[in-house]
Amino acid sequence: MATFLVFEPADQARTQAAAERVVFLREKFSFWAFLLTPFWLLRYRLWLAFLVWLVVFVAINLVGGWLGFGPFAGIAASFFPSLLFGMEAANLRGKKLVRKGYRDAGVVIAEDIETAERRFFETWKDVPATTPKASPPGYPEMKFAVAAEQNVIGMFPTPG
Repeated sequence: MATFLVFEPADQARTQAAAERVVFLREKFSFWAFLLTPFWLLRYRLWLAFLVWLVVFVAINLVGGWLGFGPFAGIAASFFPSLLFGMEAANLRGKKLVRKGYRDAGVVIAEDIETAERRFFETWKDVPATTPKASPPGYPEMKFAVAAEQNVIGMFPTPG
């Protein structure tokens, strides 16, 4: 089973045109973001993340040269930032979508993208996008016990 992050346009009503702009991001390790980190970051226009990667890459190589390691040691050490970008690829793209005016519409667990889309859009029309108290589709309705009201310490709803 795969987990998909769902983002929808925040400023539009839930119409067919808005449904075409809904974005599904599979939450998994991105091999291409790991292998070709700078090119992947530029392809998805993640400029700030690219600058961070560039600074870290240059710093690793400069510190490696200063300590007397060869150029290959610096390249090998730059493996770790690329590994981090490979693991955080979906979250980086999701944060960019939020900055572009999308909102986090939920999480869908499904075998593939087609099943995820079907599960999401089955309940999509039922929850208005402008309702602030409604849970987005994919999120269960959550109710938390307040410890001050029940004199309970921790996460348990009743003493004992």
